[in-house]
Amino acid sequence: MSRVLRGAWSRRGALTTLVLMTVVVVGGAVTVLQFAGAAGTSPWLTAPLLLLGAVAVPSIGAELAVARREEIGLARLRGIHGLRLWRFLLVEPLLAITLGALVGLAVGAAGTLLATSTWLDGSAPAIGRPALLAAAGIAGAGLVIVGLSAGAALREPLAAQVSARRRPRRATTLAVFLSVLVLVGAGVAAYRSRTGDGEPDLLVLLGPALVGLALGQVATWVVRIAARGLTPATERRGLGAFLAARRLARADDLVTPIRLVVAAAVVGSLALSGAVAVSGWTAEQAAVEVPGAWTIDASELGAMGAVDLTERADPEGRHLLATAIVRNETRLPERRAYVDAARWDAVVGDFYDGTPARAASDAVSRLDTGMAPVQVTGERLDVTMTGLEVPGVRTFRGPDGQDVRVGGGRLVLTLSFVSAANTSGAVAVNLAVPDDGTPVRRSVRVRACAEGCVVTGLTIDRDSNGLLDDSDFVVLVEELALGDDDLLAEAWTPDPSSVESALNNRFIRSYEPPDVIAVNRADGLQLALLPGVPLALDLDLGPAEVPVLVADEAAPQALDLGGDDRVTEVLGVARSMPLVGTVGTLADIRASAVGSGPTVPSAEVQIVAAPGTPQSVLDEVAAATNAQWRTRQAVRESLGERFGGAQFVAYALTALACALVALLALGAGVARHRRDYRRDVASLRVLGISTGTARRAGRAELVSLTVLVLAGVVAGGWLAVTLLLDGLPLLTIPVAGLALDTAPHAWPLAIPALVSAAAVVVVGGRARAVRAATTRPSLLREEDGA
Repeated sequence: MSRVLRGAWSRRGALTTLVLMTVVVVGGAVTVLQFAGAAGTSPWLTAPLLLLGAVAVPSIGAELAVARREEIGLARLRGIHGLRLWRFLLVEPLLAITLGALVGLAVGAAGTLLATSTWLDGSAPAIGRPALLAAAGIAGAGLVIVGLSAGAALREPLAAQVSARRRPRRATTLAVFLSVLVLVGAGVAAYRSRTGDGEPDLLVLLGPALVGLALGQVATWVVRIAARGLTPATERRGLGAFLAARRLARADDLVTPIRLVVAAAVVGSLALSGAVAVSGWTAEQAAVEVPGAWTIDASELGAMGAVDLTERADPEGRHLLATAIVRNETRLPERRAYVDAARWDAVVGDFYDGTPARAASDAVSRLDTGMAPVQVTGERLDVTMTGLEVPGVRTFRGPDGQDVRVGGGRLVLTLSFVSAANTSGAVAVNLAVPDDGTPVRRSVRVRACAEGCVVTGLTIDRDSNGLLDDSDFVVLVEELALGDDDLLAEAWTPDPSSVESALNNRFIRSYEPPDVIAVNRADGLQLALLPGVPLALDLDLGPAEVPVLVADEAAPQALDLGGDDRVTEVLGVARSMPLVGTVGTLADIRASAVGSGPTVPSAEVQIVAAPGTPQSVLDEVAAATNAQWRTRQAVRESLGERFGGAQFVAYALTALACALVALLALGAGVARHRRDYRRDVASLRVLGISTGTARRAGRAELVSLTVLVLAGVVAGGWLAVTLLLDGLPLLTIPVAGLALDTAPHAWPLAIPALVSAAAVVVVGGRARAVRAATTRPSLLREEDGA
C-alpha cells in the first residue's frame, strides 16, 4: 500500500484531475437526476454531461499511462504480464475514481437539496436509487475508459516506454472514426429534433453536446490545417509567427481540449437560450392571464358579483376590473373570456404595449355597447294586476257608463333571477284576477335578493285548472317592484319560442294569437296570455347581437355567462388576445350577463387591480372575497411550475457541470503542456532566440485559439439553438398558450463565447508564461541528467 501511495503522490497532478473530473460528473449527474425526478422531467437531461465526461476522461487516462511508461517497461522486463500488469496499472485510477465518486455523491446530495429548495416547492430526497446506480455506472465507465486509454501504453515497444521524450503521434483510425461519428451524430440529432413528434429521444437530448463536439472537432481540424498551410508563409513574416504556426500544427495538449470548451459553451448557449425562451413565454403568458399588477380570485361571487364589488370599492372605475375566463381547453370552440369593457382603458391602459396582444387590447373598449343586466335589491316582490277587455266575455258598466267586456282567471307570475351567491332562483306569485276589472295585489318575500340579484326573465302562466282554454286572457301589470326597484321601468318583449309553442300545440288547433302579445304602456305592462304554455318575457335592453373579439376561430359563437348561445357580432380577429391567448372569444361581461343564467362553475372569476391602486381598496376587495391578492410575478412563477418550466433549470444545471468538465480538461491540458513548452523555450534560448520572441509566438498562438473559440462557440450555439431548441423539453405549452420563441438571440450566444474565450486566455496564458528562471537552458541538462 505504501508503494501505491508513494506512486499516487508522485502522479498527484493527473490523479487529482481524475478525482475532480469524477466529482463533477457524478455530482452533476446526481443533482440533475434527483432534480428531474422531483420536477417530473426526463432523467436523460444528464446525457450531454455524460458524453462530455466520456470525451474528457481518456486524455487523463493517457496521461497517467504516459507518466508510468518507464514503470510499465521495467515491469515487463521483470516478467510481469497479463492480469498482474493491468492491476499494477489500474489500482491508482481505481482509488481516484472511487474517491471522486464518493465525494461526487455528497456534492450531488447537497446540490439536490439546494436546487430543489430554490426552484421547486419543497426539497427532494438527497439521494435516490437512480442516483446511486448512476454514480456506480459513471465510476465503472470511467475506470473502463481510463483502462482503454492506458492500454495503448501496454502495447508500446519497450524502446518507446523508456524514452524520455514524448512525440506527437498521428491520429489512430479509431480516433478518426469517432470524430466522423460525432459529426454524423450531430446531423442525425438535428434532423430528428426537427422532424420528431412527442418526447425527444436520447439522441436528441445528446444533440447539443454532439453539435458542440462536432464544431470543436472542425475547429481543431481548421486550426491544424491552417497552421500547416501558413507555416511556410510565416517564415518571411518573423520568427514569432513561424513558431506560433508550428506549435499550433503540432501541439496536442492545448489545442485538443478546445473541442470540449466549444462543446460545453454550446450546451451553455442552448441552456441560456432556453432560459430566455421560457422567461419570455412566462412573462407574456402571465400578461395574458393577468392584465394588471394584481389579481384576486372572486369565483364565489360569480361574474356579476365581481362587477358589483368593483363598483362598490372603485366607483370611479380607475383601479379595479372584473374578468371571467372559461378555459375549455378540451373544447376550444367554447373557450371564452369576459371583461368589463367600460373600465378596460382606464384600468389596463398601455399594459399590453409591446406584446402580441396589443391590437386586441386596443379594441376591447369597442365591446362596450352600454348594455347591462337589471340588478335589483330587496326582500319583497310586489305585484298588482288588472283584467282588460277581451272578446266573448260578459260585460259590466264602467265608470263612464259604457259596457266593458272583461276577462278574469287565475295565473302564476314567476320572476327569474341570479342571486348574489351566483345561484339561479325564481319567485312565483299566484293571482286570481277578477273579471270585473278590479285590481288585485300580492306581495311575496324574496330572501335571495336581499343582497342583490340580477333579473333574468319573467313568465306568466295561465291557470285553467288543467283545461286547455283558448279564449283570450289579457291583463295589465300595473305594479312589478322588487324592493325599491321598479321593474316596469324596463322594456319587456315576448320570447318568440313561447308563442311558437302555443301555435304548435296540437290540442288547440283553432288558436290564433293576438296581433300584440306585450305592450309596454305608460301605466303598466299589457300582456295577452297564451293558452297551454307560459308566456315568457325577456328584458329589451339593447341590440340582440353580442360583439366579440376572436382569436383563431373560423365561425365563432358568442356564449353568455351561463353558457347559452347568443347572436354574435365579430368586431375583429387577432392573433393573440388578453386572457384567452391564441384561441377563444372575448366579450363584454355586462352585455353577456343580460338574460344569462348563473356564471358557469368552470369560469375563473377574477378582479384585476391596476398599478397604484390604494391599499384601502385592495383590503376591501380581499375582505369581500376572502382571498389573497396575487402579483403578476407570482402568476408567472406558477405558470412555470404548471407547464414544466423546471425542465430548463435541469438543463442549466447540466450546462454548468459541462462547463466545469471543460475547464478541468483545459486545465489538465495546460498542465501537461507547460513542461514541454518550457523545454521548447529553453531549447530556443540555446539557439540564441530571445524570450521576447517566444512570448510573441505564445501570444500569437493564444490569440489564434481565442478567436477560434469565439467563432466556434457563436457558430455552434446558433446552429444548436436553430436546429435543436424546438425539440428539447423546455415547456409543455397549453393548447391555447402563446408560442414559445426559440429563435436565437444575441446575448445568450455572446456570454458563453466570451466566458469560453476568457477561460482560454486565462488558463492558456499560464501555459504560455515565459520567465527566464523557468526556461533557462540548464533545464535541459537537469532533465537529461535525471
